[in-house]
Amino acid sequence: MDVPLLGEDDGGRGSDSGERRGRTDVFGRRSDAIAHGSPYQKAAALVDLAEDGVGIPEEILDLPSFGNSLKSYLIFIQFDFLWSLNYFALVLLNFLEKPLWCSEACSDRDYYFLGQLPYLTSAESLIYEGLTFLILVLHIFFPLTYEGFDIFWKNHLNRLKVLFVVFLMADILLYAIYISPVSLYSTFRIAPYIRVLLFAIYFRDILDSGSILFGMLLKYLNVLALWLLFLLFTSWLAYVIFEDTEQGKSVFTSYGTTLYQMFVLFTTSNNPDVWIPAYKSSRWSCLFFILYALLGIYFVTNLILAVVYDSFKGELVKQVAEKDRRRTRILKRAFCLIDDN
Repeated sequence: MDVPLLGEDDGGRGSDSGERRGRTDVFGRRSDAIAHGSPYQKAAALVDLAEDGVGIPEEILDLPSFGNSLKSYLIFIQFDFLWSLNYFALVLLNFLEKPLWCSEACSDRDYYFLGQLPYLTSAESLIYEGLTFLILVLHIFFPLTYEGFDIFWKNHLNRLKVLFVVFLMADILLYAIYISPVSLYSTFRIAPYIRVLLFAIYFRDILDSGSILFGMLLKYLNVLALWLLFLLFTSWLAYVIFEDTEQGKSVFTSYGTTLYQMFVLFTTSNNPDVWIPAYKSSRWSCLFFILYALLGIYFVTNLILAVVYDSFKGELVKQVAEKDRRRTRILKRAFCLIDDN
């Protein structure tokens, strides 16, 4: 078949009228093809959707009000550039707003090491943040018009976004009170961190990577607990063995100090300086520290690396399998559209 079922945004619409006469229109976007195309074009759009997963949500394809939902979705994607620009503006605000702890003018760059970007005044910062917040609320809650409340609230990511919006709104209100004549002192805001999280959620590649890291967190905590147990036990052993020696009097003066020194020794940053006093007293004492370094570097560290790699691979397989299942469901819908039997 020489005529494409789906075209580019511009190239598919500017062909000669003589060539287009008698043909079905070539749609530049898959959403338009699903809404107005022939069954074959709808199937092609679904195949395209199954390939990258970017486009109309799969759940609304079975809704009785699919036509109205699709209209709302088409309106929503018209503002994709505005949504993306707003998320970049949210992150940019972190660099432009003056820190609350900077009660005096922050223009003295020799005293405040905060970069060379100009700072907004409190009023300008509040107006900037208010505008971006309104656009953010519109972007997060607009899907209710085409998904409906049940589908919208069933998505855990949407719940997380709503929670972030509530925290962000509360933080903005507290900041407005802070800059008002009302007496309220605070040097901490949660909004800068929420903005970064919202930015990460909006972009799918960052979100997928974050989901993998979150999924492997439990296994990582298990091996981290094993490393901590190893560090606590070897530190206690070192403190007991060298308690009455020059090593204990000069370096391992307490269990807390010993724990810190052994932690640094695990990174080999203070090796061999930390055990020089013990080595001067007895040459055999170096065996303890050498054995500790060998176990820490060649066993515990490799064990942590192996667990992290294995859990990362497992979470990646789960993510790919879920995308494959979604792709299969959409391809079945595409097949049903063109199946005459």
